[in-house]
Amino acid sequence: MSIRDDSVLVVLNGWDRILNWRRAIEFKSDTITAVRLADRAALELLIDHRAFGWGTHDGSKRPGHRRVGTMLGRGVPGKQFWAVGAGSSTTQLVVLDLQHHEFARAVLEVHDPESFQDAAQRL
Repeated sequence: MSIRDDSVLVVLNGWDRILNWRRAIEFKSDTITAVRLADRAALELLIDHRAFGWGTHDGSKRPGHRRVGTMLGRGVPGKQFWAVGAGSSTTQLVVLDLQHHEFARAVLEVHDPESFQDAAQRL
């Protein structure tokens, strides 16, 4: 994940690229309405399943699993894009609220969430 002049870019590799049928996804600054941090546990409780593809990703029954791709859940009117590795429920994730985009929300795991949040808010 990287922040460019006017966007957040997520580049997918390996199986993530194949299973999601895309090389990258870009979130332009004019589609980002809010950038915030949230605990992984709170976000995972709202995941019902992947929008397409293999496997189940029910967050309340399978917390802490690796999630990369399009997810559907409660509380978000539309699809969510997740790029989160397996990990602890206390991990802080970056949440991008979106408008006029294919996705209503993006949930991203980065090495330094606070710095990433600050940089994304300045877009």
